[in-house]
Amino acid sequence: MTDRLTLTRAFESAGIQSELAERLTTEIYDAIHESVATKADLAELEQNINATKARDISHIRTSITAELAALDKKITVVGYRLITGLSISMVVIAVLLFAALHYWPPHG
Repeated sequence: MTDRLTLTRAFESAGIQSELAERLTTEIYDAIHESVATKADLAELEQNINATKARDISHIRTSITAELAALDKKITVVGYRLITGLSISMVVIAVLLFAALHYWPPHG
């Protein structure tokens, strides 16, 4: 309210009649009223940003957890395949070694 009165008095001191100065002040304030953010508007915006940020962080955490679980599963499968492959290879080598020793000619 003080700002309106200050602006009205500034118009009056510039030589504008009191009634016209009040009307100009009212028109100016009405024109900018919808464009100006209040403290309540800023507080609401901050709450919305914080809520969105929290939701996004939760979504990112969920996605990362799912990706890590999938990666862990793949690593486990590859590990089992590697161990199985090495085990089979060792058995095959042992069988071939014993077969070779069986057919090896005796010395002496």
